[in-house]
Formats: sequence, structure tokens, C-alpha cells
Amino acid sequence: MSLLQHVRPRPSDRDAGPSGDGPPALWTHLLPGVRAAGGSWLVVALAALLGWVVAPLSSVSWLQAVGVASAAWGLAHGLPVGLGRATLDVAPLGLTVLAGAVTARAVRRTLEQTHAAAPGTTWGPLVGRRIVPGFLAGYLAVGVVAWLTTLAGPARPPVWSLPLLLWVPLAATAWVLARRHGRGEEAPYVGPALDRAPRWVARALLPGVRGAGLLLLAGLLVVLVAVLARIGTVTGLQSALAPGAVGGAVLLVAQLLVVPDLAVWALAWLAGPGFTVAQGSTVTLTGAHPGLLPMLPVLGALPTGGDLPGALLALLAVPVLVGAVVSWLACRDLARLSSWRVKATTATAACGVSAALVLVAGLLAGGSLGVQRLAQVGPSAWLLALAVLGELLVGAALHVGVDRLLQHRR
Repeated sequence: MSLLQHVRPRPSDRDAGPSGDGPPALWTHLLPGVRAAGGSWLVVALAALLGWVVAPLSSVSWLQAVGVASAAWGLAHGLPVGLGRATLDVAPLGLTVLAGAVTARAVRRTLEQTHAAAPGTTWGPLVGRRIVPGFLAGYLAVGVVAWLTTLAGPARPPVWSLPLLLWVPLAATAWVLARRHGRGEEAPYVGPALDRAPRWVARALLPGVRGAGLLLLAGLLVVLVAVLARIGTVTGLQSALAPGAVGGAVLLVAQLLVVPDLAVWALAWLAGPGFTVAQGSTVTLTGAHPGLLPMLPVLGALPTGGDLPGALLALLAVPVLVGAVVSWLACRDLARLSSWRVKATTATAACGVSAALVLVAGLLAGGSLGVQRLAQVGPSAWLLALAVLGELLVGAALHVGVDRLLQHRR
């Protein structure tokens, strides 16, 4: 009997299914990825269908409307979208944020459910072998279906770019695992990597993310102030387009989706490099020469051509102040008697994380909106990131220096 028990095949996760005692099979992990990608895609597709239904005089079919929505969904993931001779590669960051939030929620729920169901210590290897690959495969499958619907419309990303969709679920997975590690929970791959890295790496991540959030919030405040200051011009442009009730609603939603892009542009203005809204136009702290603008009413909030007051250069202090806050967030959990070198290293790393995230935002928020004069709009992402990094480091240095001075006085 003991011999029979010894040679009897043992159940493995390969044989277990969704109703078995072991972890689910690979195919069951496709579904969370499908739901994550499908959730954000459906929001865009249903909005397009709603606009098509309430516009009975529209000359496009419902499938063409869905195709355009799918192209916008791909654009939000950073995919270049071809439209005739033009290439569009400015992501509507409102949709990007929506896709990231939906995906992060799906990843978190999937990890929690599989962690509760996995026996013993099998969950960690399962994450890398099945959970994440299955999730990515499901996400990509929705991307393929969405791409197929673009064939009915005038705009579509190239098929070779579809794997680029996966940066969203990969980033969401890394974020969720990093948060689990920060709470002291099991976080396969990410947790061991952070444990092997110098301590300042883990300490810098969350303050760096918060610093990037503060910078973008500052840019958003600039956008709101500018719109309120020139609300008459903005509403006048909206009325001049005479879009009607349905068109007005669509135009309003489109502008809301690019508000995060405008926040990145405003951050570039705050940080110094400025941005362009058409070829040959520049908007910086020292002057605004916007030229002919794209037909987007919210751009009426831009200052008219000419030099701007020199006092606006004081706004360069905003990223510096954020740098001091980032340094404080990164160093507050360190021992009070930690050396200034440790604090400076941790603060510098946190500032680097903030600048890296700003770089990503700049790459997504700038690019082409058409041909000729619209071939390049938005900020130069690399100049923006370098300027922000320098200003953050100045603020961090001030914080570490003041902290060291206060320690000596004690």
C-alpha cells in the first residue's frame, strides 16, 4: 500500500482547473486581462455608440464609430494612429489614466483571489508562470479585437504596435506588487528585487510617485486658472464652432480627456522649457507666440502673443518647492541621526523617480496631431524631464542642507 501511494501521480497545478483543489489553469487567468482591457475599451466604444445613436443624420455607420473609438483607445495606450497621410501620437491621458486605474484594480483583485486560493508557497511561482502571462494574453486579445474594429474606420494603429499595449498592464502589475511589498505582504519578483537593492531604492519609490503627482497637480492648477481667466474666449470659441447639442457634448468630453495632457504642457511652462501648439509657436514663462491654434476651444485659454511679465519667472520656484517636499517625504522615515549622505542619496533617488515619471507623461502628451503645422505639439519630453530633475534636486538639496544645519544646532 505504501508503494502504491509512493508511485501514485500527485496532482499538480498543471492538472488543476478552476474547480479543482490546486491553482487555476492558465486559461482561467485570461479572463481578468480580458475584463481589464475590455472595461476601458467598452467605456470608449459605448460613448461612441451613444453619440452615433443620438446623431441620426450622421453619415458614418455604427461600426465606423466603434472603429474610431478603438483607435482612440489604442492612442491612449501610446500607439501611433495613422489617419490618411497624418500620424497621431498624442495620447489622450484621461483615457490612459482610466485604462491604468481599471487595470490596476483588476490586477489587485486577481492577485488577492489567487493568493487566497493557492496552497502553501505555490503562489509566488504561479504569479510568474501563469497569472501574469495569462493576464497579458487576455489584455492583448482584447487589443487585437479592438484593432480589427478599426478596419471599418479611417484611423488605425499599425498592427506591429499592438504589443505596446502591454506596457499598461505591466506597469499596473509592478505598481500593485510594489504596494503589496510596502505593506509587508508577499510580492513575488518585485519584493525580492527591492529587498536585494539598496535600502534607498525602496524608500524613494513612493515619494517619487507622489512628487510626480504634485508636479502634475501644479500643472492642472495652472490650466484651471488660465481657463477661468479667459473663460469668455473659451466659451466664445465653443459657440463659434456651432457643434449643436450632441457635437457640443462630444467636444466637451474630448476636451476633458485631454485635460491631463494640458496639465503636462502647463508643467513644462512652469518648469521653463515651455511647449508648442503648432509649428513655429512657443509658449514659455517669458513670452507667448501661439500662432494659429488647433480647433480646440480650451486652447483659447492660452495667453495672446507677446511678452509676459517678468514676475512670472518666480513660478520656477514651484518645482523647487516640490523637490523639497519630495526630499522630506523620502527622508522622514530615516533615523534622525542618519548621515547627510544617506539622506541626500535617498532624496536624489526620489527626485529621479519623479523626473522619470514626468518624462513618460511628456512622451505621451507631446507629438504629432497631424501634418505640417501640427506635426509637433506639446513639450519636448526630454527637456522637460531634465529641467524638472534639476529643479527638484535644488529643492532636495535645500531640504537636506537645512536639515543638517538644524541637527548641528541641536
